[in-house]
Amino acid sequence: MDCADEAALIRRALNRPGIGELTFDLVGRRVDVTYDPSVVPAAAVLAAVAATGLTAHVHDAGDVVGDDHHHHHDTARWWAAASLAAFLLGWLIDGYFSDSWSEALLGHGDDGHGHQRGAVVAYGLSAAAGLAPMIPRAVASLRHLHLDMHVLVCLSAIGAAMIGQWAEAAAVAFLFAAAHLMEAWSIDRARHAVAHLVGHEPGWGEDRGHESANVERWIEKFAAVYTPVVTFAALAVALGPPLVDGRWETWFYRGLIFLVLACPCALVISTPVTVVAALTSAARRGVLFKGGAPLERAATASLPTVPALAAAGVVVQCRTSATVPLEKVDVVLTCDHPEDLAFLVGHARRAVSVIRQNVTLALATKAAFLISALFGAAPLWLAVLADTGATVAVTLNGLRLLRTRVKPLRETAV
Repeated sequence: MDCADEAALIRRALNRPGIGELTFDLVGRRVDVTYDPSVVPAAAVLAAVAATGLTAHVHDAGDVVGDDHHHHHDTARWWAAASLAAFLLGWLIDGYFSDSWSEALLGHGDDGHGHQRGAVVAYGLSAAAGLAPMIPRAVASLRHLHLDMHVLVCLSAIGAAMIGQWAEAAAVAFLFAAAHLMEAWSIDRARHAVAHLVGHEPGWGEDRGHESANVERWIEKFAAVYTPVVTFAALAVALGPPLVDGRWETWFYRGLIFLVLACPCALVISTPVTVVAALTSAARRGVLFKGGAPLERAATASLPTVPALAAAGVVVQCRTSATVPLEKVDVVLTCDHPEDLAFLVGHARRAVSVIRQNVTLALATKAAFLISALFGAAPLWLAVLADTGATVAVTLNGLRLLRTRVKPLRETAV
């Protein structure tokens, strides 16, 4: 599970009687499922997940779950390499008969058509190889009436081929295959960094009973509206303007770019990566936050003092002097350092700042390319590249919080 799209697909697949709570950890690539075995057996849960193209296995609560996704990514790397080889072959064939290499890539003439027959075959093979790993996920998503990135990219590549943009179709397929590997690498880096820091898998930060950040819940609601709105906008762009100017292929191509931009992956992953990194580094420092929401509230404290924090709605307690029931405590301190409270507030402020940076970057990237697509200033392959780049950027930015630091705090008005 590499993206919130796959989490949404799992949620739809497991929307059945007998399934209780689903606890997702995007950084740890896991979802814990509570279910009633008298209503739905474990085999049925595993089969439902397997039908989405993902893998699953049974474990007991509290188990450290191993990583079993490497085989899938090894296969994906081979498909991506085959896609690149076929793409380069098509480019070389076109280049032999073209006046320039840019013309070989983009085709002859203003409409982008005119690829050599051999190049068309090579580009077609490139697109097929690039799309091969994602087609099962796309089919599963369509079966559950869910438009995720796999569906949108497949539609975009097929649409580009339909209007003769074979090089674009191959480029989109290859870039998304490479993008998927880049995203997996960035999430792997986050996961391994967290595991190295705390000595086990990073799922602890998302255990049941932990309170997720308000911005995280807002993003989930926003994404649920954003994807269908932009998808319908893609249809409007492809079908509306050509009724006036008759440029069907031009507007159809721009509509395809909207489809690529309809997936909010960078936005959805931006907050959980940052929160997990922040909670992990704080735990290493002896400050245990009970989820992302207390982290947010602690950032609003005017001073690093059990009254300023209380006024911000954060209940803090030392582990050596437990006077409040644990379920009512938001932050537990080891109280091994005199500057623990200063660290608590400063780290929370830094985390919230990084979350805002990530959300702003993800939204700005989407907005810039949606506007550019309307004016024909953003090619399809660049939209895929930018979307992936934003996902990798927000992940790496969130990982900065693994480096803890204590800085003097200024009083702030609340």
